[in-house]
Amino acid sequence: MVFALPGTVVTYDYRQPPSEPSIDTPEIPRPLRVLQWNIERGYQLDKVLKILKQVDADILCLQELDINNERSGKQNHVEIIAQQLQLNAACVIEFQELQSPCRTPAQQGGGLHGNAVFSKYQMEYRVIKHYDAYDWPRDGMLLGEPRLGGRYTLAARVYVPGRPPLLAYSAHFECFTGIIGRTLQLCDLLEDSTRQVSSTPHQLVCGDFNTFAHSLARFSPRYAHGWYRFRTLGMSEPEWWIENILSWYKSDGPVNKQVGRGLPGNLRFTRKATAALVNPGWWDPFDPVKDITISNHAGFMTAKADWLFVRQFRVVRHWMANCNFAASDHRCLVLDVEYAREDLVNEHMEMTKRLARDLKLKRTTKAWTWCSLAAAAFLSWAAYRFAKTNAISRVPTTLSY
Repeated sequence: MVFALPGTVVTYDYRQPPSEPSIDTPEIPRPLRVLQWNIERGYQLDKVLKILKQVDADILCLQELDINNERSGKQNHVEIIAQQLQLNAACVIEFQELQSPCRTPAQQGGGLHGNAVFSKYQMEYRVIKHYDAYDWPRDGMLLGEPRLGGRYTLAARVYVPGRPPLLAYSAHFECFTGIIGRTLQLCDLLEDSTRQVSSTPHQLVCGDFNTFAHSLARFSPRYAHGWYRFRTLGMSEPEWWIENILSWYKSDGPVNKQVGRGLPGNLRFTRKATAALVNPGWWDPFDPVKDITISNHAGFMTAKADWLFVRQFRVVRHWMANCNFAASDHRCLVLDVEYAREDLVNEHMEMTKRLARDLKLKRTTKAWTWCSLAAAAFLSWAAYRFAKTNAISRVPTTLSY
C-alpha cells in the first residue's frame, strides 16, 4: 500500500542491476528514443505495456498513472511499468482521488494519481507546482472529480551514458479550464525551462497539455472558459499556441507582445505572465493541425492535445503509436533524437516562425475563400431573383384579342 501527499514523489528502480553514472560508461550506440503518452488511468494496462515494450524507449514520460484506485483494479501502475520494463521510475502525485458516491465505478478513486518519468538511466528529480485553476476540495464535487491536490510537473535530470545530462519534463495541464488557465500553467513550465538552459541546455518537454478549447469544446463551460474561446474563432488551440506563444523568442523582446494583442487591458495577461511566455528554444516536430492525439465524442472533439518538445536535440525520426486508440484515449508520441549544438535552436526557431506565418496565411486564405463563396452565392441568388422578376414583368396581365 502506497500513501503519499500531492506534490511528493514516489520512486522505484527495477533496472538490472541499478547503475550509477560514470565518466567511463560507454556512449549509447544509437539515437536516444523518447516517448510521451497519457495512458488514461491504465484502464487497458496490458495493452499499454505491450506498446511500451514494442517501442523500447530510453526515456518515457507518462501521465494519468493510478496507484491503488478502484477504477483501475487497485494496481500500482508506476511500479508495474517499472518492473515489467526494468526501468528507473519517479512519479509526482497530483491528486488523492477520493472515494465518493458521485463517481461511477469507472471513475471511482480511493488512491493516488500522477505523472511520471521512466528511464533506463540514473535520474535526479524535482517538482514544479502549477497555477491552480480550481480549488479541488471545494470544486471537485461539482466537476464530478472529488479529489485533493493540484497540477504538478515532474522535472527529471537524466544521466545518459557518455553524454551530457538532459532535463525531461512530464506535465499534465488542466482540462477543466480554457486557454487562459492552461497558458498560466505553461508560464510555470517556461520559466523553469528558461532558468535551466544555462546548466542543462538539452531538454525534453513532454506532456498532455489538453489543448482542445476549440470546435464544439469552445461552447462547453465545462471544458472552455473565458473570452479567449471566442477570441480564437477560426483556429484551434494548438494553432493559437504556435502563433501567439511558441513563435515568440527572447530575440523578439523580453515580453511577449503577441499574447492579448488587440484586446482591452482588462482581458490581457499580466506583465509577469507575458514575460514568462517567451520560448526558450522548444520545438515540436509534429503537425499542430494534422497530428491529432485525441478524438472524443464521435470525432467532434479532436485535437493535438499532447506535445513532445525538444531543445538542442536533432530529431532523426518521429511517429505515433496507439493510432487506433485501443490502449488509451490518447495517441503516443515517439521521437528518435541525437544531441546537437546550440545553433540548432536557431534553426528550430526559424521553423516555428515559418509555421506560424503559414498557419496565419492558410487561415486568411480560407477566410477569403469562404467570403468569396458567400459572395458568389449571394450574387447568384440576386441574379436569379432579378431574372425571375424581369420574366414575370413581361407576362401580360390581361388577355387581348
